[in-house]
Amino acid sequence: MPSVKVIIPSKIKFVLWYLFKSPQRELGWSTLISDLRGILIFLFRRKIKNAQLQPITICTGILNRSHNYLNYVIGSLQNAPHKELIELSIFDCGSSDLPDFEQQVKEQWPGKVSFTTVQTNFSRSFTFNRAVEQASGKIIFLCDADMSLPEDIVEICNRLTGAKMAWFPIYFYLYKNKPATTEKGNGLWDQYGGKGLLACLKEDFMKMGGLSEQFIAWGGEDTDLWERMHRNRFTIIRNKQDGLIHHWHTTHNPKYQYMNE
Repeated sequence: MPSVKVIIPSKIKFVLWYLFKSPQRELGWSTLISDLRGILIFLFRRKIKNAQLQPITICTGILNRSHNYLNYVIGSLQNAPHKELIELSIFDCGSSDLPDFEQQVKEQWPGKVSFTTVQTNFSRSFTFNRAVEQASGKIIFLCDADMSLPEDIVEICNRLTGAKMAWFPIYFYLYKNKPATTEKGNGLWDQYGGKGLLACLKEDFMKMGGLSEQFIAWGGEDTDLWERMHRNRFTIIRNKQDGLIHHWHTTHNPKYQYMNE
């Protein structure tokens, strides 16, 4: 006889895991209330058009991912509406893979750009915090350089953020040498992890102290902020977001080592 885990559909299995076994439950069952509130808000708002859109700032810390940023992040935004409402905030740790990176960003992106280069060791927490600090938008979206974004990112960030409300989208993680579509076999939805992308109010992010800079290596800083927001009773919205695609690259993260092959 097959086990219960085998016969339960994967979608139902994830919902049950998220409601009862996800890491934030260790902080107390009050987190279930905030998560359910987030689900209800998402279902209510997903079809609503914002009457007046606020500008957003897409914040990225980067080192030697210049081509990916130009091809994926900026490339995916070329047909986006409301370009005038998108600011790109980049904190670069002295990338050497493209000498004129800043110039190319400003040539390819018609909107506002805030760009800082400092010769320093890369730390995701440090660089993303600096990118947020120089952002002028009320709404921020933390985004890695290897991401393609949905064209309606401005509307989504406006719809799913607010005072003490944060959006942690689930993105599609492409396998090596696969086309950038979310069809089965091309990759996987990183629904059990993948909390590194975040949209919220800049004011809330700063009040929370941003990403903890105690995390020097890659990883852990996103889960730490996720848990702190739960402790502070933020409404957390989490959903699989079409058009949000992480492009393959080699990784040292043990969780994704098998994707290097």
